[in-house]
Amino acid sequence: MPTFATKDLAELAHQLLLSPRQKRLSQIHGINTLLGLVDAEKSYPYDMVCFHITGYRNRRNSERPAIPGDKLVGDLVTLAEHITRKNAIPVAEVGEPVRGYEELASDLKVSTKTIRRWRKRGLMGFRVADTDGVSRLVYLGSTVDRFVESNKSLVERGAAFKQLSASEKTKIIELARKLLSERRRKLHIVAREISEQTGRAVETIRYTLRRYDQAHPDKALFGRNGLPAAPEQQRKIWRAHEQGNDNAKIARLFGITVEEVQRNLLEMQARKLKAEPVAYIHNELFDAPGADALILDVPVPTGSRPSKAKPPRDLPAYLRSLYEIPLLTAEQEVDAFRRYNYLKHKTARAIEALDICDVKPRDLDAIAELTARYEAQRRRIVEANLRLVVSIAKKHVGWSPRFFEVISDGNVSLMRAVEKFDVSRGFKFSTYASWAIMKNYARTVPEEHYHASRFVTGQDELIDAKAGEHTAVGEDLDRATLTRAIEESMRDLTDRERTIVADHFGLFGAEETSTLEELGQRFGVTKERVRQIERRAIEKIKGALSPAVAGLLPD
Repeated sequence: MPTFATKDLAELAHQLLLSPRQKRLSQIHGINTLLGLVDAEKSYPYDMVCFHITGYRNRRNSERPAIPGDKLVGDLVTLAEHITRKNAIPVAEVGEPVRGYEELASDLKVSTKTIRRWRKRGLMGFRVADTDGVSRLVYLGSTVDRFVESNKSLVERGAAFKQLSASEKTKIIELARKLLSERRRKLHIVAREISEQTGRAVETIRYTLRRYDQAHPDKALFGRNGLPAAPEQQRKIWRAHEQGNDNAKIARLFGITVEEVQRNLLEMQARKLKAEPVAYIHNELFDAPGADALILDVPVPTGSRPSKAKPPRDLPAYLRSLYEIPLLTAEQEVDAFRRYNYLKHKTARAIEALDICDVKPRDLDAIAELTARYEAQRRRIVEANLRLVVSIAKKHVGWSPRFFEVISDGNVSLMRAVEKFDVSRGFKFSTYASWAIMKNYARTVPEEHYHASRFVTGQDELIDAKAGEHTAVGEDLDRATLTRAIEESMRDLTDRERTIVADHFGLFGAEETSTLEELGQRFGVTKERVRQIERRAIEKIKGALSPAVAGLLPD
């Protein structure tokens, strides 16, 4: 099924396919007549379109929306090809001269590609069954005459077109690079300006620039979306900014003005925002007129929800303090989630509206303010439910040496649940979050127990458990010797392997260890991948140690 710009024409196409084949020729003539009447600047009622094609007149008032002329032209051409694709009209029944698209291209002195491109402008073709039984795309003489009469300058430019030489292509690329250096612009704007300077068609310029970008991705002028690509110097300016250099110093480093630095940084900020879309749970209320007044301007519900739960006595003070944070009432919970997702909705819309070719500081400031507001709502929801994680961990996991790591893992699940919860369904968030946390525990806790049973979980335990039990050749394996041996063996590891082993096992004075999931998030890989890297690193360490010392390490 081809793509139609309007739903009503797609529905009409389906109905026409079900009509008798004998009516196909009259339908084609109806489409051809209608194309001669349509003005791209006007809109037309569906009933009029249907009448011209089928002869059926609707006597009732139709509630279908009017069809814009520019969309109608393209849909009519698509419709003519679609309804004759499987039921081609015998060429003898057409009754007037027709031309194939290759013959037509030769007559008009243009390429066949140009003929296909003119479909969008109303050059209608349809399929006929030729005398040899082969289905071919043809064009009515009346259709071609009308199109040429209505698009004289377009046809003349197409006939005057000649293949671009290598020097012309180079000139177009250089002109585009110069225009982008003067001011950041989108592809269609650059193509139009170069077209005015060179006399070449806009489509030819656009095609040339696209081909250049595909052949030279490292020097591409534009991205796939038609926006100017970030040049290497712009990326270097951004890296210098992230390293803490002020704009004046960056300007001196790159030999440009402070204003140019600021413009480059604004564009890179906008690019980063667009590269990380804001996900949220949509509600149809967000699109209602005056949504701000309905959601953000109303007072926050007051009151408190009584809590009967008391903190377990064996919890440390900072976990006991979670039980002092008041719970959200049902009304407060609905209000908080509605505000949270609506603020994210506004943020997503603001980012979508950013024009990276003309980024204004006030636009980025507005996005930063919206971001801070929805993050404040998220903190409020999370803090009011943190005790839920402790309760589930105590009840379903129980106390263990890794209890605080389990709490941390549960907090991550809680925050993910906040992102996915749809308050409009009428459920309590605590019910949804509890299932999310327990589901995560059901997967991660057995994995952690298995891992803990295979590996000693700290440097002190690793060394103290075995120090002095074995003797290397000519020296005692005391604590200092083992520590020095492990440190030296880790020099052969990559930076990532060294960081994973040291942070997970708490080596070399680290105050606390990192979980596999935390390490995975840091390096942008899965928890299982971190475990594989760690296992490989330990094998490298063993290979660098003497057999006596290697025997102290976990298998």
